[in-house]
Amino acid sequence: MLKKGFDFIAVWIAVLSGAMLSYGADSKTFPVGALFPMTGPQAYYGRVMSRGAQLAADHLNADRGDEGYLFKLVIADFQNIDEKLALAGLQKMMITKNIPFLLTSFSAVTLAAQPVCEKADILMINGGAYSPKILNKPCLYTLRVSQNQMIPAMLGYLWEKSIRKLSLIYMQDFGESVVRELLIPLWTKMGGTIVSDESHPPGITDFSAYIARIKAAAPDAVYDISTGQDQAYLVRQAREAGITVPFSVVDWNDTFQTIAGKASENVYFPADDFDAAGSDPLTSRFVRDYEEKWKELPDFYAANYYDAVYNILGELVKRVVKAGGNPLNGGELEKAIRTDPVFKTVYGGNLTLNKDGSSKKVMAVFKIADGKKVAEKRVDPE
Repeated sequence: MLKKGFDFIAVWIAVLSGAMLSYGADSKTFPVGALFPMTGPQAYYGRVMSRGAQLAADHLNADRGDEGYLFKLVIADFQNIDEKLALAGLQKMMITKNIPFLLTSFSAVTLAAQPVCEKADILMINGGAYSPKILNKPCLYTLRVSQNQMIPAMLGYLWEKSIRKLSLIYMQDFGESVVRELLIPLWTKMGGTIVSDESHPPGITDFSAYIARIKAAAPDAVYDISTGQDQAYLVRQAREAGITVPFSVVDWNDTFQTIAGKASENVYFPADDFDAAGSDPLTSRFVRDYEEKWKELPDFYAANYYDAVYNILGELVKRVVKAGGNPLNGGELEKAIRTDPVFKTVYGGNLTLNKDGSSKKVMAVFKIADGKKVAEKRVDPE
């Protein structure tokens, strides 16, 4: 048993040594790690997130500044939000690529990876997860507006529309804490009432029992805090059951629209306000090249991960090199954020990374009309 233990350690050291040697042989390569769902029911997100990040790496490489680094995107697929698969992928990237920087997405995966990255001194940038639980975590910054920013904006908008009675439905674990700690206290403080309160397991497609209770409660609007395709199935089945009141959801994309079809009318959601028609030169280049490369317009997820790599990582590498440091050290990259938390963005102008890890950027409440999202009201995320 003892010899087997030593054999295992020897093999492990050999793997690490080989990885370091191969990494050192091309010291000007900058490995950009990423945890995305590239397959499975969440693959839409992995597709647009990775495309935004890849285009950013392409642009950095084309611009190749005095720093001379060649940025290479390395993706680990965690499929259907599989935390164990994500951590295995992260460990592999750490061993074989020695990554100093990690793009992450989805709250559960981000929270699972954060302690590992903190210990290994890897800087994390999230562009998709929005749980309040990912705030105030060392080494972790997020470009997606969080639920702490979205819920007050959405409730304020609903109040302005004379909504007073809300039915709540949310995914177990995912939405429980934010409903109890933020949404209900804020809504009742505003003077509103909660007429029904439902939690559901993730990944279901039959919401008939929940919908029956919501319909019986006769709300002015339904507030759903779920994730993935659950939202689309809920909306479609609620409309089929005759519930016509406004629906607030967390997210909406082309896949959801295909599932919901015309049932998506009168659906609202708060989100990062990326305008693909923006006139900023950074925006124009990003949108033009993204559409040319991928044959579709970028959404805000693609914009967030482009920003994370091109406008944030690219700038951090410049700052660290200028200061005489090593940009392949995640700790030095994070120190450069604390020195100056303001960065350019394809949203137009600048974005600021706040001390709690959130970001200050433009956001809006969107409405689905004729299958397309329309910005109803722009909101200050602070």
